[in-house]
Amino acid sequence: MKPLSRLAAGALLVAVIAGPAAAGEAESHQGAWRSCLDRNFRVEAALTDRTLAADAALRTCRPAEEAYLGALATSSLLDADDVARARPALAARARTWLLGGMPAPTRAAFAR
Repeated sequence: MKPLSRLAAGALLVAVIAGPAAAGEAESHQGAWRSCLDRNFRVEAALTDRTLAADAALRTCRPAEEAYLGALATSSLLDADDVARARPALAARARTWLLGGMPAPTRAAFAR
């Protein structure tokens, strides 16, 4: 796997933090993914360890994550390879958020 190029990272940053006009449907998919993660994490955390709950929420919400990343990949700023390279970092940030290591994910939080 190649590291994310500066151009691809910059394009992802623009796509993620841009308003609805630039990000298109990606914003609604991002919100759905975030809601899915939050909802599923709360349920799982009531039943098991928080780390296991975060992993379970990420697995359960994978279809919503894929829809979000798919919407980003269809933008004029990114292609599927750029999004594929960015996915692990995005998932890691979501996991950190679930475990309380950062504020709730917004477009700006994922761009940090």
